[in-house]
Amino acid sequence: MRLNSEVEDFENVGARHVVPLPPLKIIKGAVIAITLLALSCASTLKFPHTNFEEKDSDWRSLNDLRHARYASNFNLNSPVKFLWKKKVGPSYSTPLILQSMIVLGTLDEKVVFIDLNSGKKLGSLGLSAPLSLTPTIKDSVLYSPGGKDDNLLALNLKTGKSIWRKKLRDLSSSPITIGGALFVGTRRGVLLGLNSLNGEELWQFKAGDFIYSTAAYSGETLYFGSGDGKIYSLDMKTGKPFWSYKTEGSIYSSPCITDKALFLGSADGYFYAIDRLSGELLWKFRTEGSIHSSASQDNGAIFFGSNDGYLYALSIEKGELLWRFKTDGPIHSSPLVIRGKVFFGSLDGYFYELNSSNGELLFKYKTGGMIFASPSFSEGKILIPSTNGYLYCFE
Repeated sequence: MRLNSEVEDFENVGARHVVPLPPLKIIKGAVIAITLLALSCASTLKFPHTNFEEKDSDWRSLNDLRHARYASNFNLNSPVKFLWKKKVGPSYSTPLILQSMIVLGTLDEKVVFIDLNSGKKLGSLGLSAPLSLTPTIKDSVLYSPGGKDDNLLALNLKTGKSIWRKKLRDLSSSPITIGGALFVGTRRGVLLGLNSLNGEELWQFKAGDFIYSTAAYSGETLYFGSGDGKIYSLDMKTGKPFWSYKTEGSIYSSPCITDKALFLGSADGYFYAIDRLSGELLWKFRTEGSIHSSASQDNGAIFFGSNDGYLYALSIEKGELLWRFKTDGPIHSSPLVIRGKVFFGSLDGYFYELNSSNGELLFKYKTGGMIFASPSFSEGKILIPSTNGYLYCFE
C-alpha cells in the first residue's frame, strides 16, 4: 500500500494543474515496509483540523440509516443544479461525506479525499488493487478494503496512522460498523463479525454462496442476501441465524428495513417484502429484469431500480405499483429520496431527479460514463461518481 497527499487545483472549465509528488522508494522486507507505512501515514495523510464527532449531516457508510432523518428535514433546490465535477478516477462506490470532506474509493486503486464545497483534492490513500466497494467511517477511523490481498484496513484519519489490517479472502461486500463490531461478507459466502478496535474475529456465518449484499441491521439483528438466493436474519452478537427466506435468484442488493418488514430485490426479477421478525413473505412484485439496486422508502412508498431500465415506486403495505420511470439502461444505483424528490443514476450515463409522488422527470444530467454508484447527500449537496472518472456535485 502506498500513501500520498496531492494538491490539485479545483477544475472549472479551464486547465487542470497537478503538483506531483516524488514516488516512494520501494523497500523490500515486511518489517521495513510496515514501518514505512506507519511513517508515511503519519506524515502525509491526516486531517487534525476536522472534528470527527458524528453529525446527522454526515454520510458515513453505504446505507447510512441515521441520515434519512436529516435529509427529510432539509430544503433542497428543485430541480437541482450542477455545481462542480472533479477528476478522481472511475468509481462504483458511494461517496462518504464527513463534515464537508468527501471520501471516495476508486477503480484506479485509491481512496481520495475532497473538499465538499470547492471540489479541491485534500489527499489520497493508495491501494494495491481497484476498490469497487464502499468504505465506512466510525468516529475518526476509516475502514476500507485494502487491495489485491483483500486486506481490511483500519486507518486513524486524525493521525494518519494504521490501527490494524487484516488479511481476508475475497472481500465482496461493503463493511458496516455497529457499536464496537464490524461486519463484512466474502465471495466464499462467509459473513464475518470482527472487533472494530483490533480486527479480531468475533464469529463467522457460512451462507451457500457469495455475499455481495451489504448487511443492514435493526436492533441487534443483521439482515443480508446471498448468491444462494436466500435472505438471512442473524443475531448480531453471535452470528446465529434466526431465519432465512429463499428466492429463485442470486441476491446482489442490500436490504431496506422498516419496523415491520425488510425489502430486497433478487436476480429472479422479483422484489420482496419479508416480515422482519418471522421471515414470512408479505408480498412480492415482478419486474422484467434482475434487481441489483437497493431500495429506499419514504412516505408509504418503496423505490428501487431494475435491470429492465425502470425505476419503480410501490406501496409499502401491499406492493402495488404507484408508478415507474423508464431510462435507457439498467439501474444498479440505489435511489436517494429527499423531500419528495428521488435521485439516482443509470447505466445510460444519466443522473436523474424525479417527483416521488408521480415519477415526473424534473432534471437529468449526462455524464461521460455509466453510473453504477448510489448518490449521497450532505449540506444541500448531492454527490454521484461515474465510470468516466469524474465525481459530480449538484445542489
